[in-house]
Amino acid sequence: MKTLLRASTALAMIALAGAPALAEDYNYATFVPPQAANNTVALQPAFDAIAEQTGGDVEIKIFAGGQLLGAQDMLAGVRDGIADLGFVIPVYAPSDLPNSVVISDMMPYGADPIAVAGASLQTMLMDCPQCVQEFTDNNLVFLGGHVPTPYRLLCREDVSSLADIAGLRMRGGSGAMSRIAQALGGTPVNMNAGDMYEALERGQLDCVVGPIAWLRQYSLGEVIGSVLGEPLGVLGGLGLVTWNRDAWDGLTDEQKQIVLRQIPGIVARATIDGYIADDNDVRAQYEGTVTFNDSVPEIREALDHINAEGLPAILVAATDRGATDPEAIAAAYQRNLARWQEISRDRVQGSSEALAEVLWEEIYSKVSF
Repeated sequence: MKTLLRASTALAMIALAGAPALAEDYNYATFVPPQAANNTVALQPAFDAIAEQTGGDVEIKIFAGGQLLGAQDMLAGVRDGIADLGFVIPVYAPSDLPNSVVISDMMPYGADPIAVAGASLQTMLMDCPQCVQEFTDNNLVFLGGHVPTPYRLLCREDVSSLADIAGLRMRGGSGAMSRIAQALGGTPVNMNAGDMYEALERGQLDCVVGPIAWLRQYSLGEVIGSVLGEPLGVLGGLGLVTWNRDAWDGLTDEQKQIVLRQIPGIVARATIDGYIADDNDVRAQYEGTVTFNDSVPEIREALDHINAEGLPAILVAATDRGATDPEAIAAAYQRNLARWQEISRDRVQGSSEALAEVLWEEIYSKVSF
């Protein structure tokens, strides 16, 4: 009897060893609304392709609008496995990701989203080992992220001069944005993106620092009266696709490669087919109900003065939160930004397909995860 039992057990183990791996379902958490281009234009097509190319063994389901995790909870939630992957924004976790925040704080120095996308990814993945390490220390794998269009002042009332800004309560979201708001005479307010609409509606907030696309993405067009068109800069370093390390290590090498081949397309589509296209479309949608004050020379002059003297404050803030050699990170970013401005002009030329190809060639084919 024992011999038969041992034989049966052995046969079962052999059968299991030869069986294909079971399909896995992975949960992706994001705080942005379901209809946002990040989800519909960038992520979902990639997740569909991953499922198809893995024969259904890697299925990723999007939980949008904070269903699973909010913006402030994202790092801890993905780290601890509440979600397998998610949208991790370093500026929301500066004590955990002090080095990565340096890249985001360089926001005022970039105006071209395509160039900022390439420069921030190259800096993060190739020139900042301490950035990669701090994600590892938090049980995370940073695979990449998109870049929104230039941030502007989206305000409840008409803002068309420097005097109009004085004393306004502005939701920023990062140290760089808060410093700009304060330097212009406003009062920075820390607030989750999901709370912006209600705060504006109730008069608890006067302005939001964000891209024009947010008028539709977060329904802010219903409570915003004017957009100050002078660009405040482009935010980079966003972790749109950040995996829990244990979940990532559970993938086979072939599955990892399939996922990685989709990342440049996610970045490119979210940046170009998402935010850049949305900015133009959304502006046309709200042209009659929102005032767009495109050119305000005195504010442009003030912003240029703020940016010219802003780098020391960025570096001091980075050192205070525990960043390692922030000067080197900032220098690498500025060097990469100059190079990617040329790439954007000469090789990408506004094409998401071209940007995806260049990102693979210049970055993703050269790094390991």
